[in-house]
Amino acid sequence: MNNLLSLRTVYSSSIKKCIKELNKRPIQLYSTQTAIKIQEEKDQNKELLKEFERISNITVKVRTKKPQKPPFVKNLHVGVFDTDILTYPELEKEDFENLNKQLEPVKNYFNDVTQQQKPFNIHSDFAENLRNLRLFGLQGSQLLNGRELNVTESCRFNDVLSSNTSSVTALLNNDLLVFQALLKKGTDEQKKKYLPQLISGKSLSAFCMLEDNLTDSCKFKTNAKIGNDKKSWIINGEKSWVVNGDVADLFLVMANTEFINKLGIKETKLTAFLVEKDFGNITSSPCEAVGAEGTDISNVKFNNVTVPVDNILGEINGADVILSSILPEFRISSGIACSGILRVLMKNLINYCTHTNSGNTCITETDYIQSVVADITLSLYATESVTYLTAGLLDQYENQDCQVESAITKVFSTEETCASISKCMELIGPASYMKDHWCNILHRDALAHLMLNETNSNLKMSIALLGLQHAGLKIQDTIKMVRNPLFYPSQMFKRMWTQRRQAADKPKLTLNLADYLHPSAIIPSEMLEYCVLRLQFATEILLARYGPEVVNKHIELKRLAECAKDIYVMTACLGRASRSYCIGLQNAEYEMLLATAYCINAVERVKYKVKQIYDGSYATNDDNCRKIARRVFHFKKYFPEHPLTRNF
Repeated sequence: MNNLLSLRTVYSSSIKKCIKELNKRPIQLYSTQTAIKIQEEKDQNKELLKEFERISNITVKVRTKKPQKPPFVKNLHVGVFDTDILTYPELEKEDFENLNKQLEPVKNYFNDVTQQQKPFNIHSDFAENLRNLRLFGLQGSQLLNGRELNVTESCRFNDVLSSNTSSVTALLNNDLLVFQALLKKGTDEQKKKYLPQLISGKSLSAFCMLEDNLTDSCKFKTNAKIGNDKKSWIINGEKSWVVNGDVADLFLVMANTEFINKLGIKETKLTAFLVEKDFGNITSSPCEAVGAEGTDISNVKFNNVTVPVDNILGEINGADVILSSILPEFRISSGIACSGILRVLMKNLINYCTHTNSGNTCITETDYIQSVVADITLSLYATESVTYLTAGLLDQYENQDCQVESAITKVFSTEETCASISKCMELIGPASYMKDHWCNILHRDALAHLMLNETNSNLKMSIALLGLQHAGLKIQDTIKMVRNPLFYPSQMFKRMWTQRRQAADKPKLTLNLADYLHPSAIIPSEMLEYCVLRLQFATEILLARYGPEVVNKHIELKRLAECAKDIYVMTACLGRASRSYCIGLQNAEYEMLLATAYCINAVERVKYKVKQIYDGSYATNDDNCRKIARRVFHFKKYFPEHPLTRNF
């Protein structure tokens, strides 16, 4: 309510300001100045009236959020399933209708642009059209001519963009990293100075974090030191693979800063700096990247760049807080971008298949083609489902912890997209290997989302470790007992009895998830419940077997992360399909079929991976892999002799 009152106050003050400016204009009965001067005043009056009309037509958006919930995926590791998540999030009817109205001109623009004009370039005439369509700073305040969208609405806008232009990579990096960091963590002065330029599209921004040639992947070389005047910082270093690096006017730079800890030891932490291009001593060199055509990717070098202390974003040594606040939405954007790529892939693949014959039979009638098309359809449906579910969680709940959910969204969407395109290229054959073939172009675009900023291997480690950390705090007494069985003999015998069904891979289904879904989803809901209980079992095994050393068991962590990923995607698909069936959407019965098909595939993967975790490294191939790798590193080459080598 306070936000609504303050917003109304701002509106009224802005309107009064416009009226005051108009009243200042003197009314003269005869001309005493040149015609040019009169024309200039008329233009100024026209602009003021236009601004007055714009502010008067602003509709106040009141968004209320529910209290924060416990983290969903983290709780799965202890066997707790929040059934509210199965109620798939949706927009209010009025918001949905307004969103469609705002999307119409954007859709019309991209429909009118011919295929020959693609790929677009973010710093060409295309950028001017994006400004006119107000596609920069989608979540910016309406007073600054932004659209003031929430995460779900922003996803829908980016959904349209990603289906039409590969330059969406630059847009998403611009909008969801620097802009969001300013919006969430910037001071009032920083917002006033930079947000209007970013929302209008007159200035572009770049996020500078990654570096090349690091001897330690956890330590950056770019550093910042306080100046002699104590009023500025001096930044030195080079950032690599910066999207918008050459065309950006504002850089968000992550640099090491030194501080003395409580023990008197010097340490370094990351600090976020807002660096303007006009500060000088900033040079950039383009990178020859694969894919994302029309997107500028550069290396940016900072050589004794002086940055005012007022341009520190957040707290000194507090970049971690900023990253944790902006990365969830950025990871979700990968899901949206991949959905667009998959949609284009399906459209082109269907067109190819319907116009291709094998003998006298259209290839659409063959089992292999149907299986490929079905797999791609499943991937697209699951990617959409998990992306909008995660966006809905951020919108519905106050300060919701979606670190794991957003990481799963990014990992799943990028892997599924690349795998789907590879299947399509294999189906089409040699033609898809050509550089200008639509399938090859889509493959290169998908690689950009797979590789830039965060790698999926690191994200999988994060997914597993965050889940284990959460579980460790909840079940530490149980883990202590299992790791010290001789001190708790009676409890251990009791546990052996209660866990006998889990050991036999037949857990008792006690979550009753079918009660919260459409009755036709009873079979896949039991599959989901089985997977949740098996994930809990695998979590307890890893913590009990390895204790603190589990952080170094990367192969096991990867398996655990992939189990959590499949369970979260199953939840998203079932929730979406159940909602569609209940409200009577077109093709709802086939949505249920899609969700069931995904669950059938996923439950087999979870069953296999949990069995590997249960069996341990000696029963699996893990130890053999470690021995082979050590041998390779020992010789620093491929060690087996050539197959034609003789020994006598």
